[in-house]
Amino acid sequence: MKKSLLLLVLLWPVLAFSQNTNLNEAVQELKSDPLLRQDSWALMVMNCETGEVIAEHNPDSMLIPASVTKLFSTALALETLGDTFHFRTGVFYSGSINNNTLNGDIWFKGGADPTIGMDYWGKLKFIDALYTEIKSLGIDTIRGDMIGQAAFFDSLLIPSTYPEDDYGNYYGAGTSALIWDGNRVELDFSTSWSVGQATTLKSFFPPFPLLKIDNKTTSGRSGTGDRSIVWGGPFDYDRMIDGTLSPGKSSFKVYASSPDPALGFVLAAQYYLEEKGLVFLGECKSTYSYSVPDDAIEILTWESPSLLEIVNHVNTYSHNVTAETLFKMSAKKLFSVTSYQHALIALDSFIVKTVGDTLNYEFHDGCGLSKDNRISPAFVVKFLQQIRSKTWFENYYASLPIAGKTGTLKSMFQGSVAYGKLRAKSGYMKTVRAYSGYVENLNQEPIAFSVIVNNYKGNAYALKKKLEELMIAIAQSE
Repeated sequence: MKKSLLLLVLLWPVLAFSQNTNLNEAVQELKSDPLLRQDSWALMVMNCETGEVIAEHNPDSMLIPASVTKLFSTALALETLGDTFHFRTGVFYSGSINNNTLNGDIWFKGGADPTIGMDYWGKLKFIDALYTEIKSLGIDTIRGDMIGQAAFFDSLLIPSTYPEDDYGNYYGAGTSALIWDGNRVELDFSTSWSVGQATTLKSFFPPFPLLKIDNKTTSGRSGTGDRSIVWGGPFDYDRMIDGTLSPGKSSFKVYASSPDPALGFVLAAQYYLEEKGLVFLGECKSTYSYSVPDDAIEILTWESPSLLEIVNHVNTYSHNVTAETLFKMSAKKLFSVTSYQHALIALDSFIVKTVGDTLNYEFHDGCGLSKDNRISPAFVVKFLQQIRSKTWFENYYASLPIAGKTGTLKSMFQGSVAYGKLRAKSGYMKTVRAYSGYVENLNQEPIAFSVIVNNYKGNAYALKKKLEELMIAIAQSE
């Protein structure tokens, strides 16, 4: 063997180590963190092309992933529904039209469109289109009822494993066949400058007639925002809100979950249609079982944006209700029924076909709010590696937040080698911080990584910075 070749062989371990010094140091910093138990965090970094493991720590440990769960529910939706899929909402009328008056009912037949009523998608696009169609029929007055028919999905809005203190908040709203503004209820408060002073709940929207909210919130210290919790589950009209709100505000918005999504949808539609001049003389109602009458006449079929656009929104902004909707819709497509049980079966089948792994994960929802979810970084990285061959992968990859530019990564990685290159889904809840995704190394090779931390005892921002440095080091690896 030539001396130069022999020298290269002997020095290769040293060279490889030096090329990844920053990564080794970042991993070591986490290992030496006195506030981080070694069994409460895990890491896997792999070269997608060669399968080489570049760094690892407890890679098979099963930990709570939080919103990293959305990597799997959105992939399932793309695999099952296709990126050109559209949700559809039907609006019908029953009865007769005489002298510009509908002597009958308006029916909203839900198809689980998660975009209607959201500012991001154009809050009143659906209302504007519906009003135009109603006016084209010569209707100025409705003497019947407006009925939200939400039988397309089952009436179990959230899985049983959601934490109880999340039920009443907007991010724990769950999904249904009719969704207005992410199944949120907007609460409008006025607050005093005096710390500890009781706040005033001025109004809420949609205007549920039976909703009672016991307001126990007080004004917080200057510089604080919304530190409140809304208590109350699905179909519970007696709610309580406590905690503190930003002081000195004449109008401060807090968002709760809807007690009845189908009814909330209809109440919002009634409000905005009446704003446009439509006269409504009946009642707003909801049903999760009864069908639209066979003789009802279609007014409008409303199509959502494409699934590709919706997946981009879910992963960029980590929207829980939409993730759960995609999760259940995948089950609907496969089994013609919807339940969390069927959605989990669909996800399990997809995972097994994709990575052949049935051991290193346990899911209970589609968004990651459940603290019973468990996954390992080794499983996540294997999944991320394997889906690169899927026809929809480029669209999926494009949906992930971009380091320093979009979504939950927008404020991170400024001025670093990872800026604009790294794409990852973050996961965050109390005691949990996680990141999983892709980045090209210095050799422009695709790297998949997953780091999950549970039960960190220190400052959450400090941990975020350490994980940011870890991911920058991954981008600097060779």
